Amino acid sequence: MRRLLSGSAALAILATTFLGGGAASATEGTSPEAQPTASTTVVINEISTRGQNGLQDQFIELRNVSPRVVDLTGYVLRVYGPSNNLIDTIALPAGLQLQPRDNLGQYAVLVAKNFSGTIQDQTNVVPFNLMGDQAIPSTGGVALLNQTGVKVDGIGFSMAVTSAREGQPAVPETQATEQKNVANARDVLSTDTDNNRVDFSLHQRTPGADN
Repeated sequence: MRRLLSGSAALAILATTFLGGGAASATEGTSPEAQPTASTTVVINEISTRGQNGLQDQFIELRNVSPRVVDLTGYVLRVYGPSNNLIDTIALPAGLQLQPRDNLGQYAVLVAKNFSGTIQDQTNVVPFNLMGDQAIPSTGGVALLNQTGVKVDGIGFSMAVTSAREGQPAVPETQATEQKNVANARDVLSTDTDNNRVDFSLHQRTPGADN
């Protein structure tokens, strides 16, 4: 059974402190925050912005939570900085399909160049290479958009990242968490309440497996 960092431990940590698109400079925080809608298809199920190999020891796990095959052709992940600035885009490969929930192939695991760890379900493993030393900033965020540009899901690690964040921000990883082999993950049911602080907590990494 995986270990869970309690809320108090996570807050203590806070106190102590190859696919890729071009970087963009536009800031999207000037428009009112859209009311989020819980995803019934694909969610960002687990994400780590840093690990034992440093700031680029990163991964993003997507999960199909529906009973049908979902084709991710044309889907993109937008990566935001701590000021809600769009800094990069990951285009998912054409033909990438996620199998129905609770079946082999229900996950896609996107891995950065310094990723460390073991992926249990290796059906859909997608390397990515983002610009900058931090790639996905620990106080930034990531949003998943479908082929028509509609936001499907998102996670932000600070209040400012309105384009990715849903509700309250998730607890960000820090230098103190790097050697703990943790990630921000949903519960075993991949519950989505559209509140990142409620839906995500710091767990032991389980890419390609139930959280």
